[in-house]
Amino acid sequence: MSQQLENMTLRNKLNEAERLIRELIHHIEHGYIPKAHLLRRTARKGNAPKEQHEITDMTVRGGVEKVLKSDQFSRQLCHQLQGFLGSIEQDVNKIIGN
Repeated sequence: MSQQLENMTLRNKLNEAERLIRELIHHIEHGYIPKAHLLRRTARKGNAPKEQHEITDMTVRGGVEKVLKSDQFSRQLCHQLQGFLGSIEQDVNKIIGN
C-alpha cells in the first residue's frame, strides 16, 4: 500500500482518508456498537435465575465472535487510515518546507 500511496496526489489521499473516516464512523455506529449492546443485553439476561436456561454458551460465544470480528474490521480501517494520514502529513511537510 505504501507504494500506492506514493503515487497518489495529496488531493486523492485526502479524499480517501475522508472516505475511510466516514466508513469507520458508519461501521462503529451501525455495526460495532449495536453488536456490543446486544451482547451485553444477552449476557445480562443470563444473570436472572428464570432466564438462565434460555441463554446458552453458544449464544454468548456467537455474540462475542460477532463483536470481535467487528472490532477486527474497525482496526483494519484504522490501520489504513493511519497510513493515509501519515502520508498526508509527509506531503504537507514537504509543501511547507519542514
